[in-house]
Amino acid sequence: MLRLAFVLALAACVRLEPGTPDVARITIVDISDWHGQIEPVSVVEGGQTRQVGGAAALKAYFDAERATNPGGTLVVTAGDAFGATPPLSAFFDDVPAVLAANLMGIDVDTLGNHNFDRGVGHLRALMAHARFPYVAANIVAADGTRLVPPSWLTTLNGVKVGIIGIGNPETPAVVAVGRSGEFQFFPPVPAMNAEARAVRARGAEVVIVLAHVGAIAVAPDGTPRGAIVEMARGARGVDVLIGDHTDMTVNTVINGVLVVENRSKGVEYAVVTVDYDRRARAVVGKAAVQKRPWTDAVRPDPTVQALIEEYHARSRPLFDVTVGAAAVRLDRSRQEESRLGNLETDALRASYGTDFAFDVSGALRDDVPSTYQPADRRLRRPSAGYAAGPPWDVVEGDFHAVFPFNNVAVTFRVSGRTLWAALENGVSQGAWVGGRFQNGVGRFLQVSGLRYTFDPRRPPGRRVVAVTRTGGASIAPDDTVYTAATSDFVYSGGDGYGMLANGTGVTRELIAETISRAVRARGLVTATVEGRITVAP
Repeated sequence: MLRLAFVLALAACVRLEPGTPDVARITIVDISDWHGQIEPVSVVEGGQTRQVGGAAALKAYFDAERATNPGGTLVVTAGDAFGATPPLSAFFDDVPAVLAANLMGIDVDTLGNHNFDRGVGHLRALMAHARFPYVAANIVAADGTRLVPPSWLTTLNGVKVGIIGIGNPETPAVVAVGRSGEFQFFPPVPAMNAEARAVRARGAEVVIVLAHVGAIAVAPDGTPRGAIVEMARGARGVDVLIGDHTDMTVNTVINGVLVVENRSKGVEYAVVTVDYDRRARAVVGKAAVQKRPWTDAVRPDPTVQALIEEYHARSRPLFDVTVGAAAVRLDRSRQEESRLGNLETDALRASYGTDFAFDVSGALRDDVPSTYQPADRRLRRPSAGYAAGPPWDVVEGDFHAVFPFNNVAVTFRVSGRTLWAALENGVSQGAWVGGRFQNGVGRFLQVSGLRYTFDPRRPPGRRVVAVTRTGGASIAPDDTVYTAATSDFVYSGGDGYGMLANGTGVTRELIAETISRAVRARGLVTATVEGRITVAP
């Protein structure tokens, strides 16, 4: 009896007074556009090369974040965790990326456009390997069939949390024709708000949206522009909107919604905290901080590292073959002319003897040398732990890293009028922000055999102001016919290039093989930025 009285007295002591907050913290750890980057990426920080990310290091960081809030943490991503992956995953049909995501402790994901790169059947097969759910509220077939559920509910620190997925609405236009199957991708805002109402009706007290939608540009003061902004402005009943897709850092509040996006490939992750007052039944605070997962600051997880080494052992006989050398780092860009873009398009034009060659910047998924890590540490590579360069040794794995889609070259005839329309499509995204053109969308064209000038201050569809051949002769938007080379993806209408498929296309070779052969033939390659693409003053 005395014991019972003591327990009742103790309970009375900890009982909250009326009006006293009863706050539970929810932690959301997020990576964006991971693309199966199971190995670390080398970056230059303070004049030194350091490695960042990679599945084994990320696992260690995620475990540490969970430990700070054991009953209240979710690890999420917002699509494209596989697709457009480095060779160590792509060569094995992206199974390593999903297995690594399992080991890293991903709790929930949505679907990005690259998840559909190999079609719906392959997507379903990969999702079957996952030990976590996928959600997407706006992906529905005409008969109402859903590819994945629209949302997922879970309880964190006693608070019911609804996670809603939104797939990239541009998916049918930016993947190869037919790869999205029978599914339609509906506008994000109505689907998001309808599902937010639905999960609230099912008891969700906090609503988080994972959207494969991002910012196209970010101003110096941190203000983003793009589809993710429109989603936040239209959101109703949403607490946090986690974006993806465009390799931008976003951390801001719009319309009362915390909006977050990270750099791609795991080089940055966000820790989002949401404080929920269970007595007031309201969110009373939310914030995000972005962090760099340096590999030298943690002990990489040995189980994940063993998975990586298993796939290394199976792939190195192919990928570690030395092809040649690069006099400079051949980098890529989605908003200006790039060395790698010039190397690729020059090689295509030379190989097939066309007037012009062009390809979308989004087809180039890595630099040369790439993040692929050969076993021979005597090779000259930019990554930490290799011999110094330049010149840099180039291996076969680099081309698999740069061209993971197995795209094939196509030669065809194109009129000046259609060429101008294609160039307009290439610069239709992005914006003039902070005194320069910013763009995170992959349709921006790299070119050979021609030069073009555009004005991003003008509205899309009217931005291209001049097009000439390399020698300076004007190319008019008329019916003059030229020959060109591009990828099968672009020729068949991917990324909005539907104007090109005119029935004259001839399929050639894998682009990766074409470029590899060109490097082998030259031995030492280089490329420079020569003013092929310029912004009007």
